[in-house]
Amino acid sequence: MSQELILNWLNELSETVKERDLERHMALVSKKVQVYGLPSEKIVDYRGWLRRRKSEFNRKILIGIEYTDLNIKTITLRRLGFNIVETMHAHNGKRIIIQKEIMLELEDNDKWRVVEETIKDWSRE
Repeated sequence: MSQELILNWLNELSETVKERDLERHMALVSKKVQVYGLPSEKIVDYRGWLRRRKSEFNRKILIGIEYTDLNIKTITLRRLGFNIVETMHAHNGKRIIIQKEIMLELEDNDKWRVVEETIKDWSRE
């Protein structure tokens, strides 16, 4: 059940990127999200995530995201934590491969959203 929830969330996130559907994409992100481990050492919040995706979608820079190597770490009634490899595909053919830890939380409206991401490592191809 937990693996199915995670895979469904990842699939939905990938579909929203492919379709450049910002509203559906941001519905998968908690208003209290925090992203750690960026090369700039900044912490990205909901507004930062929204700003970045809006720019990527409008400029058609990001054309796809895929996920591999799911490793579930935490399962509670309201939280699912896992490690994953995320591959971001750019319009120019380049890829960014990110090893990250994601924490999903079941929010009050019974919707699973990402509340935390920690980037462990990344490379560009």
